[in-house]
Amino acid sequence: METHHRIAVLCALPQEAEPIIEVLHGIERSSRYGTDLVTGQLGEASVVVCVGGMGKVAAGAAAQMLICEYHPDALIFSGIAGSLNPLLEVGDIVVGRSLVYLETNNDIIAECDPFLHTYASDDRLSALACQVLGEQGYRRVPSLAETDDIATAVAATDNDSNRRYTLGTIATSDQFNTDPDVLERTRRVWHGDCEEMEGAAAAHVCAKNRVPFLAVRAMSNRCGEAYADLNRHQSDMTLAAQNAGAAVRAVLSALHVAQIHHA
Repeated sequence: METHHRIAVLCALPQEAEPIIEVLHGIERSSRYGTDLVTGQLGEASVVVCVGGMGKVAAGAAAQMLICEYHPDALIFSGIAGSLNPLLEVGDIVVGRSLVYLETNNDIIAECDPFLHTYASDDRLSALACQVLGEQGYRRVPSLAETDDIATAVAATDNDSNRRYTLGTIATSDQFNTDPDVLERTRRVWHGDCEEMEGAAAAHVCAKNRVPFLAVRAMSNRCGEAYADLNRHQSDMTLAAQNAGAAVRAVLSALHVAQIHHA
């Protein structure tokens, strides 16, 4: 018997959501609790896409709303991020094996349910994301947690024209960080492959509710660039949003071969 999944896709920005919305059938649009929502169908997956806004509070609130209102079998965060891993260029992708809060006392946070210092994407969904990225022509490269010799790894990929992805760490910050010392600490302490402003909060809420989670982030820039400068090259942001969206669409289309269970 076929399984039909209700999947929630959360994005911070409209341009991150549009590559997913544009392939849905039978869409209906609404606005609730300060978010924009689109429901529709993609293959066997019944999908709700939410534009929740930027920042941890917005992401956490939107994730909880989606869980309460739509009871999804899984929640996927799709969007753009700044690269911290030197192997990842604009358009390349991080599948979030783990997600961590920056500027937060994680020991204190971990005293409460779900009692975690960091948060994780669901193993089955991560494996499915890696599979579809390989099918789309991406080549897997080491995460910062997987290599101590990043310079050699960079040299080995200098003439590699393939798109790349890694299964790595997404660092979630309240800041758009540009300070080299702050960014280097994120690489050194947390092995952060990219930095953004929502993922760990959405993953935290999903862990608290025992809802399988997946984060897919495409690189729109290298961390260290000022936010005002990023806004001057919209084409890179568009490319990143399209690549993340294409990966998530492929995951949604392939869900008929994946088993998703609440923990």
